[in-house]
Amino acid sequence: GQAITQANRDPLLGRVAGADGLKTGHTEEAGYGVTGSAMQNGRRLVMVMAGLTSFNERISQSVAFMNWGFNAWKSVPLVKAGAKVQTAEVQLGDARSVGLVAPRDLAVTVPQGAARRMTVKVVYEGPIKAPIAKGAHIADLVVTTGDTAPQRMPLVAAEAVGKAGFFDRVAAGFRALLGLS
Repeated sequence: GQAITQANRDPLLGRVAGADGLKTGHTEEAGYGVTGSAMQNGRRLVMVMAGLTSFNERISQSVAFMNWGFNAWKSVPLVKAGAKVQTAEVQLGDARSVGLVAPRDLAVTVPQGAARRMTVKVVYEGPIKAPIAKGAHIADLVVTTGDTAPQRMPLVAAEAVGKAGFFDRVAAGFRALLGLS
């Protein structure tokens, strides 16, 4: 029934704001290692390090790495869940286009200062053939900064689009013949 004290070897706890642990370890083959996690301002980072030569190196390197992750990188919000980003053409549907919306809040992680050089574009193979289910992944939001590999995030159909009926298909055929599609 008495309180006990249990030592914790997590090098991030008490040294990095928002650290909430994970696991440390040591083997002769892999050296000292750590898997750590921390959350700051709604942003979680998880790191894995292995091959460190000592208990003290595990402390210094893991703290430095986690702090670098929070300080050198920035999360940039892009689109709120459900927000319409663009429309896409629909082929032979009961609507000629469909809204492209974010299925969840979309954000991108970029090096500090890179947001000024960021380009964002919508990419899809179109026109998209009907039928289309509401919430179907039909396009991507592609973000490039020049410093990192492009980051792709899904965009989904805002509403369902059924197949065009006979008269809508005939009208679409005439529009295509006249170059009006």
